[in-house]
Amino acid sequence: MIGNKKSFVALYLVPTLLVYGVFCVYPCLKSLFLSLCSWSGFSSGIKFVGMENFVKLFADPVVWKALKNNLFLLIVCTIVTFALALAFAIMAAGKKSRYHQGLRVIYFIPYVMSIAIVSVLWTFIYNPSFGLVNGFLEKIGLGSLTHVWLGEAEVIMGALSVPLIWINTGFYMIMFLAAILNIPDDRYEAARIDGAGAFQQFRFVTIPGIWHEIRTSLVFFSVTALNFSFELVYVMTRGGPNRSSELLTTYLYENAFVYSDYGYASAIGVLLSGILFVMIFVIMQTMKRGYRDE
Repeated sequence: MIGNKKSFVALYLVPTLLVYGVFCVYPCLKSLFLSLCSWSGFSSGIKFVGMENFVKLFADPVVWKALKNNLFLLIVCTIVTFALALAFAIMAAGKKSRYHQGLRVIYFIPYVMSIAIVSVLWTFIYNPSFGLVNGFLEKIGLGSLTHVWLGEAEVIMGALSVPLIWINTGFYMIMFLAAILNIPDDRYEAARIDGAGAFQQFRFVTIPGIWHEIRTSLVFFSVTALNFSFELVYVMTRGGPNRSSELLTTYLYENAFVYSDYGYASAIGVLLSGILFVMIFVIMQTMKRGYRDE
């Protein structure tokens, strides 16, 4: 009986593990190997250069600028996205009107839109001549605050943060809303009996009740801010002007597909993967225990 059970499990696990190995493990190992080599991507000759790419990597000012921009997106977008998502989730959890379900769908729409469409849409919104942002500022008498939003180094990262926040807020709102609705009502009732106000209920009932969802969301969003923001930035600015919106992923793409330096591009990818691994490990460890656990 035990043997049959193991055979049944193996029958379903082996194909899955093979697919995972071919499409996930092997590319990661190949990238790690290529990061130690010099290869144009078009020749059969791969020259082993050891740590040369990594020495070049840490001496490259563009890498540090790109890393700074990645961290900016990570910190700013995480704070704003999670604050808005929590606020919308709490408001949605308290709504009992017939429009409740419709509002959830509206919040979620940006997340399911094509990233290319969203990028083009926001490029038009930021257009300095006929864009909605500058037009709105001029209409309300704040014309002095208008900018060439995607052409000025001082404001471009803030401008790119807005569509990233707009895309992701609805998704995390749905995650938080589902967790909030699963918190037993008697916890809030007990808190009210003890004299807890709205903020105290939020702090001592809501946050502990959705703590694990917050931890999981932080992991997801870390990957988004460091990795999946590539499409948005590449379509809207391609890292310009003067590399002021460069990300590690856009710089990786440039080295691989413009300069045909796959070894150096792989080294950037290994650096990005290492940063993500460390960040996820820190999040999982620091938030391993529940909120306000002893």
